[in-house]
Amino acid sequence: MLILRYAARELLRHPSRSLFAVAGVAVACAMLLDMLMLSSGLGTSFRSLLAGEGYSLRVAPAGSLPFDTDATIADAAEVRAGLAAHPAVTGVAPVLGANFLEGPDGGARVFALGIDPEEQGFLTLVDGRLPTAADEAVVGMPLRDEGVGPGDTLLLAPAGGLGRVAAAPPRRFRVVGTGRFHYAPAGERSVALPIRTVAEVAGRPDRASLMMVRLADGASPDAVAEQLRRDGLALEIASVGELVERAERRLSYFRQLALILGTVSLVVTSLLIGTIMAVSINDRYGTIAALRAIGVSRGSILTALAVESLLLCTAAAAIGLVLGLFTADRLEAILADFPGLPRAIRFFVLEPRQAVQAGIALLLAGVGAALVPAWRVTHLPIAATLHGEEP
Repeated sequence: MLILRYAARELLRHPSRSLFAVAGVAVACAMLLDMLMLSSGLGTSFRSLLAGEGYSLRVAPAGSLPFDTDATIADAAEVRAGLAAHPAVTGVAPVLGANFLEGPDGGARVFALGIDPEEQGFLTLVDGRLPTAADEAVVGMPLRDEGVGPGDTLLLAPAGGLGRVAAAPPRRFRVVGTGRFHYAPAGERSVALPIRTVAEVAGRPDRASLMMVRLADGASPDAVAEQLRRDGLALEIASVGELVERAERRLSYFRQLALILGTVSLVVTSLLIGTIMAVSINDRYGTIAALRAIGVSRGSILTALAVESLLLCTAAAAIGLVLGLFTADRLEAILADFPGLPRAIRFFVLEPRQAVQAGIALLLAGVGAALVPAWRVTHLPIAATLHGEEP
């Protein structure tokens, strides 16, 4: 307790210097926390998005990504039945995507998802119900923000080859609900229709752009995917784990950036604390030498100086946590419009262990930097130091 009081008193003796030190270390702490959040945020949110509805496998046309091209799964009913026949499979959710144009004159683009209302994991209802009749639709949040809701009517026609000219007269759809589309990019105007309706209107009978597969509890997604491949299913089959691994490989530069900037923040912390403590200790050469002369051990003095640094870093860590979360929220708002990414994907995801890691790394860096000048002053000759401090 005496050591703690001594350390706190020394910090309060120079409030301006202490405040500048806390501010500088808080900024470094905020950067470190943000970099830890960024290093794993995409992978964590991507995994959560893919596994959120309980579907462990994705089946797509071979050699393409869903909805990136016009490629579809042919003989969708047969493929779905074959997947459902596997003993570990408990559900198969097909979806067919197509571009539609809204209005009597084929105006704004709308992306339509054809779903099976009995088995789907592509949207979460906000209000209303899923479409069951051929002329029913659920609209996404961007359309709802435009004032379209349950009870309203949409005029939709399949888009032509370039997505600008309607290929057929528009059809009337009654809106029966609104929902959040899990995989829709920010601002995309989306609607959900029965899959048979999209197949009919878009001229793609018995087709699917993607199928999501739910497995029984305890079944290994990787093992089931490998078995389906061995069974000769000529499609792209991947588990959630494989998809996350592929995404993380493509976005590895985010982790590299986070590692570099996180290391820089620790270096800045060490230099700042080391400099502040060196200046503070230089002002107390005589006091420390006097304490040594009356029998205070080196260990006690080192402990007092380490506690002083620890108090600085603790105050800075508390401020840095708040500052880091605020900065991450602002950056997230900027990156939310990243082209092609689903709205649900987040770049910065806070996990409790990350906050603990940032705090521990900061404290170790600060205390370690303070021990360098502290060790030096405790090993100076006592008599020479006292003599040098005489006026």
